Amino acid sequence: MRVLSAQIDHARYARDFGMVEAMVTLLIKEEGRPVPFEVRIRTAEPSIGENLRQRLLDSAKALYAARVEGNGMERAA
Repeated sequence: MRVLSAQIDHARYARDFGMVEAMVTLLIKEEGRPVPFEVRIRTAEPSIGENLRQRLLDSAKALYAARVEGNGMERAA
């Protein structure tokens, strides 16, 4: 699996939890599939710290990879 692009579509600050929640769109290319496809993942990261944008993108990538590996499938539904 390769992530061709990733972008944050919507983010909001959850004041009660001190977290930033975001909807991240990943463009993914998998081996054996001729056409890349989009996946939307909702994730959250603590608002304190550096590189918030990169942490949100990395979190979304890790969540998608865990979903695929956990299902024993190449592509999650």
